[in-house]
Amino acid sequence: MRTLCVTSGKGGVGKTTLSINLGIAIARTGRRVLMLDGDLGLANLNVMLGIIPKLTIHDVVRGHKTLSEIVMPTDYGIDLIAGASGIAELADLGESERQNVMRDLEGLSGYDFLIIDTGAGIGSNVVRFVLAADDALIVTTPHPTSLTDAYGIIKTVLAEESKPLKLLVNCATSASDAQRIASRLKGVTDKFMHGTLECIGHVPDDPLIEKSILAQKPHLLLNPRSASAQRINEAAMRLLKGSDGDLKSSLGRFLRKLLGR
Repeated sequence: MRTLCVTSGKGGVGKTTLSINLGIAIARTGRRVLMLDGDLGLANLNVMLGIIPKLTIHDVVRGHKTLSEIVMPTDYGIDLIAGASGIAELADLGESERQNVMRDLEGLSGYDFLIIDTGAGIGSNVVRFVLAADDALIVTTPHPTSLTDAYGIIKTVLAEESKPLKLLVNCATSASDAQRIASRLKGVTDKFMHGTLECIGHVPDDPLIEKSILAQKPHLLLNPRSASAQRINEAAMRLLKGSDGDLKSSLGRFLRKLLGR
């Protein structure tokens, strides 16, 4: 199972929407995709999909259910492990609770990709997920505060470990604007930090995406011919490059790193 962590320095940049649509694009290639809501105290994946879960990760933390028992199939070719909105204690799991959740991952089989939609910012759970995952995707927008916060998460992660990171520029006004933003972040990453930052593409600012959010339906299904949907598909294909490896050991590495072993 290949692990992909999608994160951002700032909230409101479209991270969850992109996570869902990237997952759907990857699933359409024949891979089995499982999505985990890593924003543990403010879950949004199920809301974006218009799903009201009967069971959430809170049931796993409390020891009432295993992860395999709360996995929900969706109508979009992806499976979902829902978070638990508004349950404050989940926002900062203790070590024993985190281990309960992550050990359950070992019991899941049959998936090619685990996509983790984290919370925004540089909290300990977010950084743990990013460091443990095979691939980490940073989402930013052209807004100055978004860029500043994206730099903050990049700096925080690379201070812990020198690892390749990926970047996706959302709500871009043009391809050249996205390239300018990517070059700026890549330049400071190369100059001041030990790591690499690869831009896998951009998604243009598109009011159709907001309409799909309000409809609680994936953008790729509602507006498949839009330029933004095409750019999301292209980004997903770039994520797939080099991802076919030893999937079983990949999950093992993820769990060992997440649990600090």
